[in-house]
Amino acid sequence: MTSGYTPGSMPEKNQPGFDQILSALREGLNENPRLKEMPAEEVARQLVQQGHLEGEPPPPLVAEALEGLEAEEQSLQNDELSSEEANPA
Repeated sequence: MTSGYTPGSMPEKNQPGFDQILSALREGLNENPRLKEMPAEEVARQLVQQGHLEGEPPPPLVAEALEGLEAEEQSLQNDELSSEEANPA
């Protein structure tokens, strides 16, 4: 059985979109940072169980959102390091 999601396609009507998943992930990670360590399938279930999403999102979309958040975090950390090097205390 497939999730109904292929890269570049729109999610089915009862499934949340990428922006909703990203927002739910941010909320979920604030409550449970261990979500980063779980497989995408488990993260999808947890987001629904914790009330962040109404329908279970496709795991590939959850994995993509997790990667996006990790890249965002790394970028922020790199920016902080760069500004500390440019402005030593």
